[in-house]
Amino acid sequence: IRRRKHERRLRRAALALAVLVAVFLYLGGVFSASVNLFSDLLDSARIALTPGGGWPVGMQVEGLLYAEPLSGGLALCGKSELVLYSPTARQLRSVQHGYAEPALAVGNARVCVYNRSGKELRVESRSRTLTTKTTEYPILTVGMAPGGTMAVATRSERYLAELTVYDPNFEEVYYAYLAEYYPLSIAIASDNKRMAVSCMKVENGVFGTQLQLYDMSKSAEEARVTVDVPDSVPLQLHYTSDGALVVIYDGFAAVYDPATGQQTARYDYGGSSLLTADFHGRNTLLVFGEAGRASAGSCVLLGETMQVLATVSPGIDVRDAALDAEHFYLLGAKTAVGYDLTGAEVCREALPAEGMRMVCGKAPLAVTAKEILQ
Repeated sequence: IRRRKHERRLRRAALALAVLVAVFLYLGGVFSASVNLFSDLLDSARIALTPGGGWPVGMQVEGLLYAEPLSGGLALCGKSELVLYSPTARQLRSVQHGYAEPALAVGNARVCVYNRSGKELRVESRSRTLTTKTTEYPILTVGMAPGGTMAVATRSERYLAELTVYDPNFEEVYYAYLAEYYPLSIAIASDNKRMAVSCMKVENGVFGTQLQLYDMSKSAEEARVTVDVPDSVPLQLHYTSDGALVVIYDGFAAVYDPATGQQTARYDYGGSSLLTADFHGRNTLLVFGEAGRASAGSCVLLGETMQVLATVSPGIDVRDAALDAEHFYLLGAKTAVGYDLTGAEVCREALPAEGMRMVCGKAPLAVTAKEILQ
């Protein structure tokens, strides 16, 4: 009995010592990187306990450049500041970025603001600055996965460009170089293992584009699969919920097998001009027309094999479009219209001011020159 009591006391003492050591290590920064993995969950809990007053709220961002969904809320980036909102319209943060050419990459609950053609970037959560980085060479583009993995493409001294991938703790986990092509945009799959890069090449006055598909579990040369795409410009890259790659071009949209680069489905625009587009889950939304015209020509919703799910004629001068799991929305200068996935109109709302952006967060949000409303 005495021996068992003594062993229990020893176990308690060892546990207390382990806890004490862990506290000192944490305060000393040994576990500081791991904190980033849990901060998003802590932010969500804190935000849920302190809800906002609901939409609408005043539109205060000067020179709006980007509007993106942020974990059910909204991220707005203007010429000088980044503003983050919760799903219930509470302003969470306002960050002065001070970049001459700001650009934005969003990964669910994180936002990367970077200085295009500059050397600075910063990653913000809904509660704090997670990191700031100064790159050795000018930044070309940045991509971010839903889980926080981030790829940064920069110019290079030895090559035309180089790619560096960081895990959610901002540790470098992958590197590749581009000898002949300049990266235009980057997408990272939700499993953080695959990456797609759209690239541009100009040789002897001839313009060419290429998709570069990477399996980041392999070395750079073994991992890279290339797909040449003549006479087309890739505008958006998206991984579907089951891992396929959807690319929206200026003249067609296509689905690719990310392992082989084989095109498995395609939808041609038939000479129509693409006005704007969006993607969600496995579906692709395309809006055709000309900017500034009284009405867009047509809007087409495509499924996972590029089959047509719905076609509508909105009758408004579409400025932006947004797609979620059950609806799609078109934003005009004076009106916002919503449809279900069969193309049936479900709502039509007059706007209090000029329409600027449409975003599907927890609810559909229209950003106007005067206010942001649901």
